[in-house]
Amino acid sequence: MKILMVLMNEFTHDLRVLKEGKSLIESGHDVHLIALKDDHTLAVEMIEGIHVFRIHVKSRSILPKNYIFWFIKYLEFVKKAIYKGKKLKPDIVHCHDLNTLIIGTILKKKLKIPMVYDSHELYLDRNFPKPVHVIWKSIERYGIRRADKVFVENPSRGLILEKRYGIHGTIPLRNCQQLKVYSRTDVLKRKLKLGPKERIVLYQGIVTKARGMDTLLEMMNFLPDFVHLVILGDGTYFNVIKDYIENKKLRRIHLLGQIPLHDLPSYTASADIGISLIQNINKNHYYALSNKIFEYMSAGLPVVFSDFPEMRRVITEEQVGLVVDETNPDKAAQAVMTILNNPDLYNRMSRNAIKAVQEKYNWDKEVQILKDYYDSLSK
Repeated sequence: MKILMVLMNEFTHDLRVLKEGKSLIESGHDVHLIALKDDHTLAVEMIEGIHVFRIHVKSRSILPKNYIFWFIKYLEFVKKAIYKGKKLKPDIVHCHDLNTLIIGTILKKKLKIPMVYDSHELYLDRNFPKPVHVIWKSIERYGIRRADKVFVENPSRGLILEKRYGIHGTIPLRNCQQLKVYSRTDVLKRKLKLGPKERIVLYQGIVTKARGMDTLLEMMNFLPDFVHLVILGDGTYFNVIKDYIENKKLRRIHLLGQIPLHDLPSYTASADIGISLIQNINKNHYYALSNKIFEYMSAGLPVVFSDFPEMRRVITEEQVGLVVDETNPDKAAQAVMTILNNPDLYNRMSRNAIKAVQEKYNWDKEVQILKDYYDSLSK
């Protein structure tokens, strides 16, 4: 079966889309993908078996960056993606997120093919201006009711979409890691020249205020000197944290930037605790199931996460860590020390994390429902 995926980014770091594409190729399907082109990417290339076609949106480099002109750029991408999609003549179109749903809806009608809507997040619940919100909601209401199958990132988000649009049967497809358990390393301790008794709390991911950076920094005021915080990643808050560390001459907070994906597991596996205190700024955040939790668990790290429904569900059911008020640095520090001060608890959480990844929370098991759906269409 010839599958056309549509994605509105450059397809350079979108691991969920890459994993889906590779898994469908393993099942014998022919996967093509339309994405955005920028100055650093090729217009046409093959990525791990996926035929990638990137669309150059000329207006991106000409028009200013605001919502009015963004809509003009968006329409240019939509028009070109539909044209390319019609030329490719796929058997099915798979839309990744709301910003590609209108493309899939039109291709479904023009080519008389099935359409899959793969909702990675609660797109509408990001902080858009009201006119933009109205436009997106109209597109999602129209498109989701015409989708032949709707995949969502977790059950909570699926229930919200079902209630919002009067649909049923959304299928959770969690963004788990490939089935691999990583052995512990000493990469970070060697890099930072830390002693054997010093402990590392690790945050890896996007570095923004909304990801709880302020709470993490303040948390360090409540932790003893042998506990260090390592931040891996990049984002709009990177320089703010860098200046904060330099101005206060802090030696226990280490901002290491973005690590190449192939090196990241060895860094993760050299920490003692994985942490993420994403802030409750909207429903999209509140009902998130961060893929970081699975990255930490794959390395056998006990975790400390925001007390949000989906993350609480995994952490409490599998007993792999603690959940806390994401705005309270003192409580976060207490959770860290509860785990570090109790070796039996630490080791039990570590074993539970590895077991949960091996038996349940891995991509090989998670993706089977996607493979089964496409295989059923091929028969």
